[in-house]
Amino acid sequence: MKNQSILSIASVIAKTAPKFGLAGLITSAAMLSQASFAANNPDTTIPLDMAGVNITKHEIAVMQVLSEICPPMLNGNQKQRFYKSYGVQLHELMPSLEDPKAAIQYLSTQQDYRQILQGIRSWTMGFSKQENKALCEDLANAEY
Repeated sequence: MKNQSILSIASVIAKTAPKFGLAGLITSAAMLSQASFAANNPDTTIPLDMAGVNITKHEIAVMQVLSEICPPMLNGNQKQRFYKSYGVQLHELMPSLEDPKAAIQYLSTQQDYRQILQGIRSWTMGFSKQENKALCEDLANAEY
């Protein structure tokens, strides 16, 4: 799992992007990292609405890490597109919340989430700067 690059993950997902979009990318990255860092633990799922739609803390952590690493790697125009994609993606992942960023801020105060977040950061930093930049550019160029 560690030897699989973000670009190879992104290239596989890019082939299915028209079907699944950016949500597929985030979910796939989170599932890969979750498999690396934790067993299937029901305590890592946050219920979002009454319909039972759930998102894992790993998926949220992937989004948070991308929001940390991508802006410095992108030029001005790419940053604007990234922030737009990021905002749209947060609302798609957490549709029942008015302010998904507030949910991330709250989670950042929780010990279990901080451990997941640190694992995702370490996992992401295990890839080259070029691989991470390519992923960030893909996210910045996502169509909505």
